[in-house]
Amino acid sequence: MSNLTNFPGMPRVREAASHPQRNGAVPGFRRLPAVHALTMLTIAAFAALAVVGVSLASEYHSNPWLLSWIPSYCCVTNDCCWEVAEKDLASLPDDKWQVKATGQVRERTNWSPDGKFYRCACDYDTAAGIWIRHIGANTRCLFVPMRSASLKTG
Repeated sequence: MSNLTNFPGMPRVREAASHPQRNGAVPGFRRLPAVHALTMLTIAAFAALAVVGVSLASEYHSNPWLLSWIPSYCCVTNDCCWEVAEKDLASLPDDKWQVKATGQVRERTNWSPDGKFYRCACDYDTAAGIWIRHIGANTRCLFVPMRSASLKTG
């Protein structure tokens, strides 16, 4: 080690021994332990899968906007929710509605955010292993516009 300063009244400063740089090392970056690197990679992979999953669900749904507000228990993820005409439903007292195609009476699940009527109805085909949406299917949920609340009931 060599003296760097030699002024009167100043402490002597010695040059620190420098460590040779490893091959491939980048100055200013520190090396992460393998566990930390693996954890970060796993988190990044899950984030990427979540983004891909949402985009795929939206891509294969006839109306991806429905996925944003209809609960999954209504079978929306199986493309079982669709817009219906007001004439397809009959308003009954106590916020109940009759589905004219099936005769089923259901309570309103929630309000429709866009002023339209929506029905979620599918039957599971065990032989084919898929959900089938059709006019006579079991109605799971009904969404009606708020303006319907003022319609004549009974």
